[in-house]
Amino acid sequence: MWKLTLSAGKKCCASITSTSRLMCYYNSKAQNRPNVGKFSVSDIDPDKCTHLIFAFSDIIENQLVPTTVNDVQQYFKFNALKQRNPLLKTLLAVGGENCVYILLTRFKTMAGSQENRQLFIQSVIKLLRAFNFDGLDVDWRYPAEEDKQRFTELCKVRSLISPLEPAFSEKSHTERLILAASVSAEKSTIDASYEVEEIAMHLDFINVLTFDFHGPWENVTAHHSPLFQGSQDTGDAIYSNTASALEYWRDQGAPEEKLNMGLGAFGRAFSLSSNSSAVGAPASGPGEEGCYTGEDGFWASYETCLYLDGVQNHLISDQKVPYATTENQWVGFDDTTSISTKVIISNKFGGAFVWSLDLDDFRGEFCNQGKCPFVSQLHNLLVPAAPTTTTALPTTTTASGSGVCSGPGLVPDPTNPNCYFNCDAFGNNNPTCCGATLVYKDSCKCCDFP
Repeated sequence: MWKLTLSAGKKCCASITSTSRLMCYYNSKAQNRPNVGKFSVSDIDPDKCTHLIFAFSDIIENQLVPTTVNDVQQYFKFNALKQRNPLLKTLLAVGGENCVYILLTRFKTMAGSQENRQLFIQSVIKLLRAFNFDGLDVDWRYPAEEDKQRFTELCKVRSLISPLEPAFSEKSHTERLILAASVSAEKSTIDASYEVEEIAMHLDFINVLTFDFHGPWENVTAHHSPLFQGSQDTGDAIYSNTASALEYWRDQGAPEEKLNMGLGAFGRAFSLSSNSSAVGAPASGPGEEGCYTGEDGFWASYETCLYLDGVQNHLISDQKVPYATTENQWVGFDDTTSISTKVIISNKFGGAFVWSLDLDDFRGEFCNQGKCPFVSQLHNLLVPAAPTTTTALPTTTTASGSGVCSGPGLVPDPTNPNCYFNCDAFGNNNPTCCGATLVYKDSCKCCDFP
């Protein structure tokens, strides 16, 4: 069983408030969607995420280039968001959903020789510095087995012999650039495509794509982003879940603090082909297309709210994620409870990332939870609130915590089993709560499932 161990008086790696990294992708294609689905840089709230990633750029003749001419102006607006949040970091992603056969070939060619890599690296420095990006996200999905060494060489831009060393090392006169990579969560792909320990030495962050384990390309229903192994999973399917994927990356040599859990702000919908609607029910293909995103079987979180208004949700108890059915449609998604539970696991690692901002209910018109409920919940759980300057009092005077602290340590909140007080040496109680599905247990000084 996963358990969240707490440490009094300090932030530890497993504390519910320890994580401070929430990386959010901006899908630039969303600006072309119709009506209320249209999402542009001006719709981004720069205070919701610690890092913003512009997706995606391209590779032409072994050089990093904008995907479209229009992206150039978007780059300026994107990085201008740092004027509103000086702590914000911005990255430019290359690859990703653009990784059709042509771009895969471009990755192979670019990474295939030292000369080509050097040309690419020089173009990276030039483009990122010109538009004030703070780093690069390599989103090569997914290196073939014969490309494993090429991928490693591409990640070695921080080695002392690398041409990128002046820009990506501590020796630079300007703040060094961040280097991240978005990687597969599937065990078979990890084994075939990555020299994990090698690439982890050279990357700042590793975004593990812990979603789309399943989807309507299969002939039975299954949640696309389960947290844990399901009772029906056999063979390699036992590894097709978020917790196992992150653990496997760690066990292969990736430091926990560099690993980011992926959360998709979308649902995957199936069309049922029988009267059964359980997990594993027969499916005839993808569900209906999202009315704004326009992709069969892919529903943005706000579209999921629209389709499932008034529909009862069901919990997949062993995988800790929900699904719902309406007529012949079956959709798996994340809700507030599953998000909170996943955050407990992400706190065991370095942080989390979201694909993508445009899929959240950014206008607040569909889910009745205000603007950007998906990302806002993650921010509230993952990113500590900025400290405020106040006059220190002998004890905190909140009604629920008054007088509970007699010295440093963790003390249960007698009024709420979900919460506890992190008492410091000055008698301040620092009220804190576990995730929505957890309770505080004084016997282990930890947050755990009831």
